[in-house]
Amino acid sequence: MSTMKFLFFFLLTISSQIFYAQMNVLEEYPKNQYFYEGGAVEFYKQAHDYLTHNKFKECGEKEIYQPRIIITKDGTVKKVKDNDTANIGKNKCAFDLSMEVLKNLKQWKAADVKGVKMGAITEFIFYPKDLMSNYKPGYNASDFVIYAQYPGGNKKLNSDFHDNFMTLFADYQINGALSLEFYVNDKGEITNPRIYPEIGNQNFNINFMRTLSRLKKVWKPALYSNIPIKQKIVYPMEFSVNFIQR
Repeated sequence: MSTMKFLFFFLLTISSQIFYAQMNVLEEYPKNQYFYEGGAVEFYKQAHDYLTHNKFKECGEKEIYQPRIIITKDGTVKKVKDNDTANIGKNKCAFDLSMEVLKNLKQWKAADVKGVKMGAITEFIFYPKDLMSNYKPGYNASDFVIYAQYPGGNKKLNSDFHDNFMTLFADYQINGALSLEFYVNDKGEITNPRIYPEIGNQNFNINFMRTLSRLKKVWKPALYSNIPIKQKIVYPMEFSVNFIQR
């Protein structure tokens, strides 16, 4: 992916981050919290019950979709717009069924931060074959995922990141904790990268994306039952005199 495209995606995601902050929405659920009452197993059970009770037609065995959603502080669900129209077209049946589930299930659960209900962004794997004819009690899609892998593993990722970015962070005197978020798509390519909290120096942002674009290695994509899927990667960092990968 070109530097121009990286910068474009970065600016888009920064705009989204500002929008979500204005809505008082968390970037993700706090640890050990789930977006549905009863957790993942109950969510998938109710999705199964809804689809089979209403006799929806099952999709092909390669169709899979990963909705990205916001659960508001009031416990309602909103879909985050997906600009990957090619992926939607390839998985149209799975996409349509996931939208039915989002519209008709009721037990969405807001995030809880010290007793205060807050909206939060989340996503899940929706594989109709395992929700319908292959469904078994206790099903949780996450149990069937093999996660994306950087060539050479995490140790090599840390080394490559340090070698490419340490000088940049030192030059701009960036200190403290921040995170790099990106997706590894089903082809193993990095997409939609962003840094948060936001760094207010535009020159730094441009140079960061230019440096990231030089890391051209293709990942081994995540797999769900041998089907390549996208995966969100959050890479937390802390910069001071020395680089530490947390």
